[in-house]
Amino acid sequence: MIESRFAYFLNAVLYNIWFWDIRSQDIINRMVYTVMSLIPKYLLWGKCRDKVFELQRQGKMEFEKIRYDKESGFHIVIANNLFGAFYSCYSGFLSFVIAGILIRKFVAVINPAIMIVISIIPIGAFYIPAYKAVFTDDRYLKYFKQFEKEDKRWHKKWALITWAFCVGGVLINFFGIITMMAIVSGGYSNINVPFLPH
Repeated sequence: MIESRFAYFLNAVLYNIWFWDIRSQDIINRMVYTVMSLIPKYLLWGKCRDKVFELQRQGKMEFEKIRYDKESGFHIVIANNLFGAFYSCYSGFLSFVIAGILIRKFVAVINPAIMIVISIIPIGAFYIPAYKAVFTDDRYLKYFKQFEKEDKRWHKKWALITWAFCVGGVLINFFGIITMMAIVSGGYSNINVPFLPH
């Protein structure tokens, strides 16, 4: 039951990010298409103008296929990347804390590349359950079908939750950077981690 709530939550967040991306791109594309339609309308005539409008119509249909495909389309690729970035922000806090401790305690001893690898391990470890809940066997496609049938109230509620999730990720990541700098500068000089020498 816990896993299904976790999966539902993450898939709803991905769905809303995908939906936002479509809505914002639709507004931009309408503006661009309107401007591009003025050129043949007022600068061309006869068969030439008709041919340009036909090519524009065909190009628009092909472009929409590329954009809206839920498995490999433009919008789902962007949504996947944004989802991964915002989700990783939460474990990024822990990565920054680890990096701060490593820099403070071992900067002269450990190779910087090893410090980076150690500090990003939490991001990879925390992303595995999210990947399984959303992307394994394209689970998100089943959830998307379910979410498309939901009413306006559901969409408003989950739009707000998604917005809070994204903003919260950025804020906690920013707080992680501040915490790391405080650890490195000695602001938290009395931090004692049991497995590290004091």
